[in-house]
Amino acid sequence: MTDQVAAATRGRTVIAARCGDHGLTPPARGPGGEGDARAGASRQSTGRCGEDLAATYLEDIGWKILERNWRPDHGLRGELDIIALEPAAAHHEPGSASVADPAEAWARPRLVIVEVKTRSSLRQGPPAAAVDARKVARLRALAAAWASTHETTSHAGMRLDVVSILLRDARPALLRHHRAVDAPWG
Repeated sequence: MTDQVAAATRGRTVIAARCGDHGLTPPARGPGGEGDARAGASRQSTGRCGEDLAATYLEDIGWKILERNWRPDHGLRGELDIIALEPAAAHHEPGSASVADPAEAWARPRLVIVEVKTRSSLRQGPPAAAVDARKVARLRALAAAWASTHETTSHAGMRLDVVSILLRDARPALLRHHRAVDAPWG
């Protein structure tokens, strides 16, 4: 996946490893080759595979994964798929001075909440289409709850990204990193 990192950081689709690669369990398939909608385990397997591919991709581009599949103890319902730190060098504005010192890259990282959407077909639309305004509002509330219960290093605000993944049977998955699906906050 590392060869395609530059393309992904420019918002292009990345050809990612298959679920069977790196010891990941591929999702179960129904008789027609599509995911079996009757089996909740199949949906869980598809989601788990997508989250594993997304986490590998983020680590490949230099991010630090802080937590995966976080759920609040009480109150809010829902889950944050991936909470990660993006190094300062990755979120510098175009034309600004770049961060040359690797230690400086982590001086003010950005905290990024990553929602992972994985599908095994486009029958219900592209994976990222499932992240609507209501979902963004829920993710923001969950992110605030996470931040209130976790001490993190000083960071340059929070951002919400979506990593959408289309699984394609025996072929490598297609991964797309949608950055800042809403304005940065925090």
